Amino acid sequence: MTAVTDSPPQTAGRWSEIAPLLGFLFVFFLLASLLLPSTPKTSASPATILHYYQSHQNQIRLAAFLVAPAVVFGLFWFSYLRNWLQRPDVNERWGAVTFVGGILFAVLGGVVGGTRDALVDTPNNLTASTATALNFLQSDLPFILASIAFGVMAIAAGIAMIKSQYLPTWLGWVSLVLGILGTLPVGDFFALPAIGVWTLLLIGVIWFRADPEGKLAP
Repeated sequence: MTAVTDSPPQTAGRWSEIAPLLGFLFVFFLLASLLLPSTPKTSASPATILHYYQSHQNQIRLAAFLVAPAVVFGLFWFSYLRNWLQRPDVNERWGAVTFVGGILFAVLGGVVGGTRDALVDTPNNLTASTATALNFLQSDLPFILASIAFGVMAIAAGIAMIKSQYLPTWLGWVSLVLGILGTLPVGDFFALPAIGVWTLLLIGVIWFRADPEGKLAP
């Protein structure tokens, strides 16, 4: 079996130089959209929830606006990550499943962005009951969807890295453990920030590898 150090490095193409930057932009817009709004607790009264969204229109609208670039940059990044994981010694299913997790996360972004937009679309016509229902979705739905998406991505990527002789095994185990933790009952609150940290960790590893295209042949 050929050692990693004996394998000829592949020249990085333009896409391999751009894709990690798209990953950084994905994390930036993701964190910005998460930090801007501080939604009311679901235990708050309908009147309190309605007042909050009527008095924080610009903040919620900006947070909804930031979701779109996060989703777009994220899809391009996860597409690149799929190719990076598809090695000659690993079944291509693991890269494909990782990308499926990225698609699930994009769906989550669409749901969150749409919900936020609905809350500030016509605030004068927003009723307390509607605001309360949308606030429940805004508060609870992202966590469970993020848990599913992150679990799929991290577990599949972790298996690919553990199985491949050309990818860092330690990163595979870290991804696998984080993915499993993200799917546990208490892991849903951990999954959203974990996606950003995990992406930055992957970018750091990919940036310094000799085969950033993910096609190193044995």
